[in-house]
Amino acid sequence: MVESSLMEAAMQQTYWQAAMFFATGVSQGLLGSAHPLTAPYQAFKTKDGFINIGGANQANWQRIADTLGHPEWKTDTRFESNSSRMQHQAILANEIETVLQHEATDQWIAKFEAAGVPAGPVNTIEQAFTHPQAIARDMVVETDHPSAGRIKGVGHPIKFHGTAKPEPLPAPELGQHSDEILLEFGFEADEINLLRTQGVVQ
Repeated sequence: MVESSLMEAAMQQTYWQAAMFFATGVSQGLLGSAHPLTAPYQAFKTKDGFINIGGANQANWQRIADTLGHPEWKTDTRFESNSSRMQHQAILANEIETVLQHEATDQWIAKFEAAGVPAGPVNTIEQAFTHPQAIARDMVVETDHPSAGRIKGVGHPIKFHGTAKPEPLPAPELGQHSDEILLEFGFEADEINLLRTQGVVQ
């Protein structure tokens, strides 16, 4: 038997904040999208949206500074090490956003990719579900619902290679599977009919 829960899955994703709490006994404060241990590593505003930039190490930071046209930041005492950048995180974020707002997200992504800097757009829900990769990976599925007609839904994130792709089914209507479920639990047909007559099931 395999067990899991939404609560446990969510708690596992707090590994950085959990490790800091276990080590210090202090709960991490609000950081927005910023990484708790590395800077710059967060979402920044551009001319037309937002972009995530991952300065996970010193080499990435130096490439970020060069790409943004500020090589002098690499030797600025406020920004020259990760420790100093974390101490001046708000100032650094403001400096970066000031530069980023001169060009669009796609333009910056092209520049960061060319420089070898991890970066990506912060998509809206519409952008995410109309993205070619989402479509190619079957993360948007369509079904025919008996009352709602043709509807779209979110696909399954786990793919099983070597097996036939399951046909997505629409959401069941109220009481659609009552008989099948009750039969599985050992109810006889006349018992099910009685429950239906009494209004217990539909």
